Amino acid sequence: MKNLNAVFKPQRIAVIGASADPKKIGHQILKNIIEGGYQGEIIPINPKATEVLGRKAFASLTQVPWGVDLVLIAIPAPLVVAAMEECAQCQVQAVAVVTSGFGEVGNMTEELKLKKIADDHNIALLGPNIFGVAYAPTHLNASFGPKDIFPGKIAFITQSGALGIGLMGWTVMKKIGLAALINVGNKADIDEQDLIEYFNKDENVNVILLYMEGIKDGKKFLKTKIEKPTVILKVGRSTRGAKAAASHTGSLSGADRIYDAVFNQLGILRASTFTEAFSWARALSLPLPTGDDTVIITNGGGIGVAATDECEKFGIKILDDPKWLEAKFRSTMPDFGSTKNPIDVTGGAGLEGYRQALKIAFAEDRIKSVIVLYCETAVTDPMDIAKVVKECFEEAGRNKPVVVSMVGGVWTRDALVYLNQNCIPASSLVDVAVSALNSIYKWRDIKMRSISDVVLADIPTEVKIIFEQVRAQGREILMEHEARKVLELCGVPTPKWAFVNDVEEAVAVAQVQNLYPLAMKIASPDIVHKSDVGGVAINIRDKAELREKFTAMMINIKNKQPHAKLLGVNLIQMASGIECIVGMTTDPQFGSAVMFGLGGVFVEALKDVAFRIVPFDAVQAECLIGEIKSKNILDGFRGMKADHSSIIKTLLAIQKLAPFVKEIDINPLLTNVSGSYAVDARIVLAAKKV
Repeated sequence: MKNLNAVFKPQRIAVIGASADPKKIGHQILKNIIEGGYQGEIIPINPKATEVLGRKAFASLTQVPWGVDLVLIAIPAPLVVAAMEECAQCQVQAVAVVTSGFGEVGNMTEELKLKKIADDHNIALLGPNIFGVAYAPTHLNASFGPKDIFPGKIAFITQSGALGIGLMGWTVMKKIGLAALINVGNKADIDEQDLIEYFNKDENVNVILLYMEGIKDGKKFLKTKIEKPTVILKVGRSTRGAKAAASHTGSLSGADRIYDAVFNQLGILRASTFTEAFSWARALSLPLPTGDDTVIITNGGGIGVAATDECEKFGIKILDDPKWLEAKFRSTMPDFGSTKNPIDVTGGAGLEGYRQALKIAFAEDRIKSVIVLYCETAVTDPMDIAKVVKECFEEAGRNKPVVVSMVGGVWTRDALVYLNQNCIPASSLVDVAVSALNSIYKWRDIKMRSISDVVLADIPTEVKIIFEQVRAQGREILMEHEARKVLELCGVPTPKWAFVNDVEEAVAVAQVQNLYPLAMKIASPDIVHKSDVGGVAINIRDKAELREKFTAMMINIKNKQPHAKLLGVNLIQMASGIECIVGMTTDPQFGSAVMFGLGGVFVEALKDVAFRIVPFDAVQAECLIGEIKSKNILDGFRGMKADHSSIIKTLLAIQKLAPFVKEIDINPLLTNVSGSYAVDARIVLAAKKV
């Protein structure tokens, strides 16, 4: 295990490339370390100087008479590998390579050399191509960004150096408290997973926030343990990077949908904007709610309605008990105020109205979270309101989450800054404040999930035999009856069905197995679109109709595709229910991913699907079903209702095929209150491993 304590809590730091020239990055880094208040040994390395910024300089690291924990390298790229070798020789524990000119410009050879040296000598390597690292608890600012950091409990990990530098200043201006700010750059060695798991154990960090452009090692990232609230802003939502595929599942996956699946599966909250990400990160230091009932306290009806709309959008439950609310809050407001929630104390209630309402809201156990709204008036000073919020919150022992939104001018801005300085999330925008509260509820739900290690069960031997037979025939796509048999053997619920070769067998089997009403589909390796050649017949209700339609099907196909090889027909008992789609695709980064969504005509029109990375358990399968936007259709919308247990059974069953299969489409999976049935299926085998 590499020693990340040497990065954040070093006793001695050396800067290779330290310079007296203010234009040099090595100068800026050394100056920030000194002026930031770092108390350990600071050692400039410069072969042409004996002193830099008042500190004794050494010509090389090998001349330093004592051990160094952290070395920052800020010299031209051609010299960096030699400097890294020097660090290894001196048994340095951590190195941050600030220099650019490596993998980001195609110079992978030199970057891999740095990685090899780091691994051979157990050095924690940050970068290359970074602006540095900052850690407030040790007053360490080993970066060429702004000098100051507003201290707090958020660890901010950024892939972008330029963006990280910009956000250092922005967080100070917005009073967003940081415990750490780390730029991972090219991630030759230390990456997001290493840092998340380090900060999981760091008592100085409450929340982890990441800015990400991409993941280098998807399989490694999937092993990340999320123990603290973790927020990610992952850019690149476009579908340009999605690999087109013949199946619905492949064409709908796309890189960004798979990233969503990974983050949801791990329990990472994905934000859409920087404002949202930092707002969530601030809020997630608050206590978790012990229930769902929320109270809104406001001095204006309009802003109260806006907050109520946002709560409904996010699914935040507004406490709705008019008699109880009237009894508790009537005394806090004039007669024309409203206790219906939002609790509108009106502009006439003034500071004391807010104070009384807040004391009640924080004291009453029935109220689980609080939203405070304020519109600036001539009657009250917004700073006084802000101080009352802080006072009441702290007197109650910071016992439940509270978020604040204030609308007004310069005075209101100062009040918002005051609240944020005191760790109470506050914004001038109602939607931002309510979104922050929603992030707390989402994290609470993540924490309540049961977590279990999942090991894929092996597939039956009979399935392996079917796969070998298909390969032996030079095919990679299973026929429909083969695919249905494979799914059935793996535990996927299917309607009653049979595969027959001629009309007499069809009539006999349909009668014995009681398949009526049934659908009939041609089986041929040469026919892709069965309906186009008359290869599909549905709602066949008796043997006479079966004979008639079987004969007609064979005549139509012979006329339209005379050279097609006909293997027989599939007879499938007709089923009814909500049309869903279940599938599996292979992502180059993360491996096999299972998809669920509405099927049939909906799938292409709505593209309302979600994914999970294999392997996953029943809890994750239930979460997957709940992530589609149209989930209400599955839960009793206009009489339609799905059987969740059989859908989960299907999702868990098909993932067993992941080591052998490139793509699966079950479309439709029909589901009703009695169960779910894989009506039609397509399976494409993975390339055979040599």
